[in-house]
Amino acid sequence: MFKSFRFLLKLIWKFNKKYIFYAASFQIVTALVPLLSVIMPKYIIDELTGLQRIEYLVAYVSILVLINFAGTALLAFLEGAMFTSKTEVFNNFECMMAEKLITCDFESLEDPEFLDIKEKAHRILYAEGQGFGMVFDHAFNIAGKVFIFAGLIGVLSTLNIWIVLVFVLLVLLNSLVESKVQKKYVSWDMEKAPVERRTAYLLEIIENFEYGKEERIYKLKDFLIHKTRKYLDESGNFYKKQTRVLNKSQYFTAFTSFLRDALSYAYLIFKVLSNSIQIGSFTMYISAVAQFSTAMNDMMSSIVNIRRFGAYYEELEKYVNMPQTMRQGHQSVDTDKSAYTIQFEHVSFRYPGASTYALKNVNITISPSEKLSIVGENGAGKTTFVKLLLRLYDPTEGRILLNGTDIREFDYDEYQNLMAAVFQDFRLFSFTLKENVCFDRDCDDEKVIDCLKRSGFGNKLEQLPKGIYTNVYKNFEEDGFEPSGGEGQKIALARALFKNTPVVILDEPTAALDPRAEYEMYQNFNDMSKDKTTIFISHRLSSSKFCDKIAVFVGGEIVEYGSHDELYQANKLYRELFDMQARFYQ
Repeated sequence: MFKSFRFLLKLIWKFNKKYIFYAASFQIVTALVPLLSVIMPKYIIDELTGLQRIEYLVAYVSILVLINFAGTALLAFLEGAMFTSKTEVFNNFECMMAEKLITCDFESLEDPEFLDIKEKAHRILYAEGQGFGMVFDHAFNIAGKVFIFAGLIGVLSTLNIWIVLVFVLLVLLNSLVESKVQKKYVSWDMEKAPVERRTAYLLEIIENFEYGKEERIYKLKDFLIHKTRKYLDESGNFYKKQTRVLNKSQYFTAFTSFLRDALSYAYLIFKVLSNSIQIGSFTMYISAVAQFSTAMNDMMSSIVNIRRFGAYYEELEKYVNMPQTMRQGHQSVDTDKSAYTIQFEHVSFRYPGASTYALKNVNITISPSEKLSIVGENGAGKTTFVKLLLRLYDPTEGRILLNGTDIREFDYDEYQNLMAAVFQDFRLFSFTLKENVCFDRDCDDEKVIDCLKRSGFGNKLEQLPKGIYTNVYKNFEEDGFEPSGGEGQKIALARALFKNTPVVILDEPTAALDPRAEYEMYQNFNDMSKDKTTIFISHRLSSSKFCDKIAVFVGGEIVEYGSHDELYQANKLYRELFDMQARFYQ
């Protein structure tokens, strides 16, 4: 039951030990102040109805008022200290969760099961809107209530021990009912998570600027609203069931509270009328009963909540401990070498959950500094080939070698440091132009500018008042600029040039460029890829003429391989595709 508490305790101890001290102190003070508020009024009332000694009344009232004042002030300080300490822990936990998402196997990001686990894991982070560390707070709340019970039981046992036992029995009945209710509540919450993830996706694309054109041109309002309403209604049905079962729990709690209050008032009034206790004692016992019941209910509620979020913790544990199969290699890459030979040996690959192979028995050797063009129609396996080379996925069968060593043996990050890629669906960030190229404020400005000029972005750069410190997009800065598709592709290319790796992969590098920009890029191609192994994926077969070798993919297999002249003379598929495109330019 307390797995989640132990997890959070270790986490908080790692990130901010002071939070534990503040939380413990807060609970001790929270326990002591109510106890004194129960006991002191008895002496004041007894004095008022008895000898009425002023000096005693002043002393009693002073103690009560000063303790309440000091306690309130101290609780305010501790609460503020807890909040700031918890914020620090929360921020570190957020970063830990983000790091897990960034470093998880790429294929996990496309796995619905993983995404559902992630969604459920975040529930313990936010505790259904109750704030981070709610489980930890509940656990400390239980510890704090022990101090209250010790004092209250001492007070109530002087009246009648059977009263205490009856109260404990009623609270245990409450907790039993509440536990069953919360178990059902969590079960429905788990079922609800995938529905809410779909709803969040729909709301995101409605708000996302990138989808705005399609939504308007194709009149998607009714279509998207219908889908959104469908999932919102499904979530609503879960909420209705949860509300109904929670109401039953609350009805039972109201009934046991009625029994407790009726019993305690009847018994205490009888004791006063029979002159067994005075009015001051009556007040103290009534307050003690109320405090005891409140504290017991509060403690049982904390236990139930910890148990309830224990189910979420299991999902968090799955998420945090999700195996990272890509990061099992530990061999260092020999970065002193400038020449790397890449070999695909009988490589086949099938995407998770797919019944057919995206690549089948691919065999190819890419020599150092070679320029390889990969051509083929859509779905031929070109992009999958690149994803395997980049180790976004591992082969289902066969292996990929770097200088004779299986790339799975290498340290994952070291291996990827050899690669730079410009994807067809590249992404720019709402950072400065410089940060979009080098992602580091300390990098050399001149090198960033040089890479932007080499990628063909020089003319546009001269028009930007802040130069490389201009923000891309206007999310955060009004004077940011919105790059066109071609401009964005040039920035992405500059990013690859800046990384300056021995292997460069260009996925449709001229797709968004106008003819002049495409011509200029090809003119500068040899300079940009000098001494680098470069892999081109392009539908424009004119780029193949700049390459040493061409691999033609069909249905996940390499059906032709050679230079442009060799494949053109072979008069097969490559020549057919090349002549088909050339016809449009004649």
